[in-house]
Amino acid sequence: MADDDLELLRARNAAAKEQVDGLLDTFRQQTEALREAQDAALRASASLTSKDGLVRASVDSSGALSALEFAPSAFDRSTPEALARAVLQLARQGAAEVRERVSDLMAPVSGGLPDLSDLFDDAPSLRGLMAGIPVPQADAPSSHESPGDADDDVPDSWLRRR
Repeated sequence: MADDDLELLRARNAAAKEQVDGLLDTFRQQTEALREAQDAALRASASLTSKDGLVRASVDSSGALSALEFAPSAFDRSTPEALARAVLQLARQGAAEVRERVSDLMAPVSGGLPDLSDLFDDAPSLRGLMAGIPVPQADAPSSHESPGDADDDVPDSWLRRR
């Protein structure tokens, strides 16, 4: 091999190594940013109070009602139906606030990433996760199952085939 060819090969190798190192650095930075956004999203919550001050509701990062308080005078000043409507309204409003907050947290780190269905033909789309669409927990058995039965009735999917 001629010295010129060897030198050209070394230069190409160095350029490729530099490119890979840059990609790895970018990947590490994006991974850390994603980890921080996920941690913040897990801590997201909302607490709201009804206009009349009789009901206070808190919603956790999953959008589930995590605390509910009634003012001491709530049952004297309102009806059960009105209090129930207030609870539902606050829970829905809190869940919407948390979804928006999580979406805002994840937007900078998820922009431009390919969806799972873009990578694998038969994979489900994960874009709904970023939009706050609830996804069932695969590892949590339903109330009528025992923990050992959780995977017995799982349909064949691309996850099992891989």
